[in-house]
Amino acid sequence: MGEALVPGAREAGVAHFIDQQVSVSASEALLEARIVNVRPPFVNFYRGAIAAVDKASAARGGKRFAALLAAEQHDFIGQLRQNKIDGWQGPPAGQVYFVLRSDAVDVVFGTMEGYESLGVPYMPHIAPDKRW
Repeated sequence: MGEALVPGAREAGVAHFIDQQVSVSASEALLEARIVNVRPPFVNFYRGAIAAVDKASAARGGKRFAALLAAEQHDFIGQLRQNKIDGWQGPPAGQVYFVLRSDAVDVVFGTMEGYESLGVPYMPHIAPDKRW
């Protein structure tokens, strides 16, 4: 789903990022779930989100999300974002959309290479003697 939300997320390693981050202490996790105050352990949120996406996708079209055509995935995501999926069972649909999209954006664009691809200078900190 990360790839459908943010092209390049699969290659950037969004699944590995989430897997690794759910294995660290909640206070150290860099996941969007932490930022929006999802109750730890975060793995429960991600498992619930994946299960809900696949269940809703199968109910709508008889296929798990990954088996949908790109256009079908984008339609599903649009419905998820708007909380318009009938019979949704899982973490709040809007929250699932926001958290998964944010994690994918972080993995794709939150690195020096990601900043470079956007044409933005990477500045992990601003020197105190510099003024904008």
